Amino acid sequence: MKKITVVTTSRADWGYLYWLCRDIGVSDKLELQIMAPTNHPHVRDMLDEFKFGHVFPIEAIKSIDDYGNVFKNCKTTLEYCKPDVFLCLGDRFETHAATTAALLLNIPIAHIAGGETTIGAFDNELRNSITQMATYHFTATEEYADNVAKMLRQCSADFESCCNPRYYTYGDEKDKENIFDIGSTSLDWLTRAKLLSKQELQQHVLIDLNQPFVVACMHSETKELEYVTARAFNFIEALNDLGEQVLLISPNIDPGNKVIRQITEATMFNFADSSTPCKIHIIDNLDHLVYLSLLQYAEFMIGNSSSGIIESASFNIPSVSVGNRQQGRIRNSNTFDCLCETQAILDAVDRAREWNALVGKCDNVYGDGHSTERIMEVLETLWCNT
Repeated sequence: MKKITVVTTSRADWGYLYWLCRDIGVSDKLELQIMAPTNHPHVRDMLDEFKFGHVFPIEAIKSIDDYGNVFKNCKTTLEYCKPDVFLCLGDRFETHAATTAALLLNIPIAHIAGGETTIGAFDNELRNSITQMATYHFTATEEYADNVAKMLRQCSADFESCCNPRYYTYGDEKDKENIFDIGSTSLDWLTRAKLLSKQELQQHVLIDLNQPFVVACMHSETKELEYVTARAFNFIEALNDLGEQVLLISPNIDPGNKVIRQITEATMFNFADSSTPCKIHIIDNLDHLVYLSLLQYAEFMIGNSSSGIIESASFNIPSVSVGNRQQGRIRNSNTFDCLCETQAILDAVDRAREWNALVGKCDNVYGDGHSTERIMEVLETLWCNT
């Protein structure tokens, strides 16, 4: 059996990796190992549920300052695990640190969700760096697969002695070797799990699900941190002007997240001293199934989370993408972009409402909910036959 070590660092990637970990764990050809920080919101669930695999907790990750500790802990764990393949997803700095450890131990790397672009965050460079370190690539769209091939071909063209000569041939009529367009694994929940009803969801949130609500999330734009305070104020002000209840999900641990949290909490404090009820309800973490289940009842999504670009279309709800963080990703027709300025956000909301009333339906370019099956086919054939 081939040993596959999967790294998951936070809520951001676990929803994408859950079904893949389950399938690897029950495979008769593969052995599952999971690395996760002790403060991962689902690490306890992993220890309880994934008894068909091995979970290796590493030290808690609280900020970008922990990059070195992540590298050290993952390197030590990988030396002990001795996997045949290291599997990672996305573009987080924590993932980059873990992937670097695998690279320096000469462990083949499989990367999910490469070839994408996010102009407003340094995730862009981290993602591309992981792509260059990886041997196997699973992308969410054909265009992203082309982007990966172009990056790797450019690398090979620049260095005659490149350690990955297989990439020299791409660009003619031959297939992209080791690059697989499989769709987004986050959509697999829609085909493999039953979404929760309003009654089941109500115990997880404080908002009244029988009244209109929107789902919001704002992360920092890590390449423009000098504007984080002003943009956070603009975003919260726009949310306050909406007619619906707002379920606001806390930002991740990127630089600038504390400013966003402080401004949000200050807004809540001001409302506590006023006679006007606050429509914004903050929540730190949501189980992925709970999160997706909420989207089926939401009026629209708003903010700068990748979920507004990827998952929203599968629920046929409009998504207002605020600012530059997600600029560069392929858009579905339900996405409406705007600057992170209060009036610009409200104008985009109006366009989103109009789309919802006149169109209200779109195809999702990010897949059909069967991505894990495609990855498993590769894992169980390509690697197990070599």
